[in-house]
Amino acid sequence: MLVPFGMALFAAGPAWEENVSEPGSGVERKGGPRLVIIDDDVGMLWKGVLKDGVYQVPWFKVTDPDGGIQLIYALREPKIKVLGITCAMGCSSTDVCMKSARKILELTGRTDVPLLKGADNPDQLGRPTEASDFIIKTVMGNPGKVEIIATAPLTNIASAMMLEPRLARNWKRLHLFTGDFIGALGEPSDGAKGASFGYKDMNINVDPEACRYVLEHGGVFPVYPNEIMDDLVITRLDRMLLKKADTPLSRWVADELRIMTFFYDSSAGEKLAEDRGWPPHGAIGQAVAIDPQLAEPPLEVRIEMAYRDSGGWYFMASDDPSIPPRPVFLKVKDPGTIKQGIMERCK
Repeated sequence: MLVPFGMALFAAGPAWEENVSEPGSGVERKGGPRLVIIDDDVGMLWKGVLKDGVYQVPWFKVTDPDGGIQLIYALREPKIKVLGITCAMGCSSTDVCMKSARKILELTGRTDVPLLKGADNPDQLGRPTEASDFIIKTVMGNPGKVEIIATAPLTNIASAMMLEPRLARNWKRLHLFTGDFIGALGEPSDGAKGASFGYKDMNINVDPEACRYVLEHGGVFPVYPNEIMDDLVITRLDRMLLKKADTPLSRWVADELRIMTFFYDSSAGEKLAEDRGWPPHGAIGQAVAIDPQLAEPPLEVRIEMAYRDSGGWYFMASDDPSIPPRPVFLKVKDPGTIKQGIMERCK
């Protein structure tokens, strides 16, 4: 039976107000913003993707800038402090994702945020990288204080967990942005339209072993699947408004979005439609992770991985009592507020 998940897990209370003061950590605060590491495959650099393609299908040359919009949202959100960005392959090669993240840090004036290179491929699962070392050092140096936003294939997160088995007991929370559900929770989503590209959810299918490891060893954490990350779109009209804002950041974002808004909008020659456009997946999950009141209350779901020939690995609800139930956010309640927040942060 699926039941609403208790919102107390996310309530802004004393847990958010605790001091962080670990010797040598470089992080000290009292009543300050939430502390976050973002693990991302920031494929928001269309020229780089044109050269390298998407990691899983390198012949597919269309950029997917949702990770970049998510980073911009996080870097310009006063309620959180981004301690570092770790990159992995996914929307393109790891090198392209690093270049994309570096560009975003420059345009947002946040070059103070560390940027760490992670896995180049799933064969590096369990091996140390700059990213896994940073995750371990930051979480273990600030036990119970650091949240991880995981919006890439999970190689970096799983590797850090393998290298430091105490990691999941010491982070404050993992937020998992991934997954298409099948079965009782399944809905037609953007990911479910991807059969022609050979997968329906990139983050699971690039490294399914890493995803399985995180599910089995990561404890209880909230999940933001494709079902919620498709709940609003950025249209060509929105892109025009960003271009009109005429800041270095807004001009760059508008340029990066032009392929996606055209790609998703099949109404060429027709009046611009508000309901057609590109869903900024990670940014939607980011907004809900910051303020869960923007979404319908999550359901408690025991999650299993399931494989289908048409699209690879999915999530599905399980009745196995040995699997811990996790809060799964499935529906945005206030898409207008989220979209306004995305637009404001991109200007």
